[in-house]
Amino acid sequence: MESLKEKFRFAPVTVSLAAACVAGYVLEVVFLGAAGGIDLSGWALSGQALAAGRWWTVVTHLFLHANLLHLMVNVLALWFVGPEVELMLGRARFLVLYFLSGIAGGLLQTVFSSPALELVGASGAVCGVLLSFTTAHPELPLRALLFFILPVSMKARTLGWGIIIGSLLCAVFRIMPQIGHLAHLGGAVAGALLTRWWAPVPRPRYPAAGPARTEALLQRVMDEGLEGLSRDERKALEKLAEKQPRRW
Repeated sequence: MESLKEKFRFAPVTVSLAAACVAGYVLEVVFLGAAGGIDLSGWALSGQALAAGRWWTVVTHLFLHANLLHLMVNVLALWFVGPEVELMLGRARFLVLYFLSGIAGGLLQTVFSSPALELVGASGAVCGVLLSFTTAHPELPLRALLFFILPVSMKARTLGWGIIIGSLLCAVFRIMPQIGHLAHLGGAVAGALLTRWWAPVPRPRYPAAGPARTEALLQRVMDEGLEGLSRDERKALEKLAEKQPRRW
């Protein structure tokens, strides 16, 4: 199990965003709920909030969550996928993608909702991160939990299209209307488009071991530097270095 220290070393933006979401939820419970009920009207996104000039809600709503389950789903998805996207795009672009996806999703949901409906959650931003990953690695085999219960094997492309089409259908047919499906859709599309624009080169699948893998890793370091390697590739490079005979 990767330690928090290692996670922060390789993906500090991901860890910081996840921590901010947790801190935001704690503040909701401790401070906003101190008077007998959680009042999110000053920080949640809605048509009324924007009409009243509370423009900051396009960002602050990303760090608020309706309940603990809502928080856990978003943070866990970000925790597992975010580091790969952060290493792929670089920290600055990853941060831009996260916020632009969240803002795009939030605005799309707000435009087609009642002005009084308040939106909270990082789901739009997280969907943007997920679609960035599936867009850059469409053929990568994945194993996901359908409805958080049934394990299903699929390609990354299938997961990406599943998020987009599923969100659209749920929004059109008003399936589970308490969920911001359009926020998911807007964030997913924004993440995919930004990744296409920045056009990261999909990482080739290297041999598990041997001279071919060593040459491939060394070539990557020469072309892109250590920052261009994924977490697994860095670990493989470290193991290769440990096997080299030491000279005294």
